[in-house]
Amino acid sequence: MNTLDAIKARRSVRGFTDRQISDADLETILFAGGQAAVGGADFKSMKLYAVQDPELLKSIDEASAKRRPGSHPLYGAPTLVVLASKESILPGIELTNAGCVIENMMLAATDLGIDSIYLWMSMYGINGDPDIIEKIGFPEGFTCVGTMALGYAAKEFPKHRADEQRIEVAYVR
Repeated sequence: MNTLDAIKARRSVRGFTDRQISDADLETILFAGGQAAVGGADFKSMKLYAVQDPELLKSIDEASAKRRPGSHPLYGAPTLVVLASKESILPGIELTNAGCVIENMMLAATDLGIDSIYLWMSMYGINGDPDIIEKIGFPEGFTCVGTMALGYAAKEFPKHRADEQRIEVAYVR
């Protein structure tokens, strides 16, 4: 699949089966994340964690749901990729870096036939629970700056209009 086809095919899945992705596919996805554009090329300020432990995933889901009781912010995904960062040499760029890293991984997942979603609530759940941070293994000074769920869709999701520009464009010449 070429890059533009992966971009057109990528979608946010909000419901996963319990079928786990393969280690080889996970390795490929994490590698893609490591190839992302990072401000100041400060790759040492970031760490990727692949969480597949069912009990830890349950804890993260419950901690994340505190902002929306009764919800399941991980959507039942069997894998959660967590991006942690310490303050960068360019303060505040951590979230931009996270967007680039996670988008690379989502496109790689799409290319492999794996579904994904960029998650925001789980970042708050992780950062708000010192026990979860300890279980994941963040070094001192690191916080969660982004997460994404990986797995296989529990149901078919509607396709978006892939050949249509979805954001208004203005040319300033």
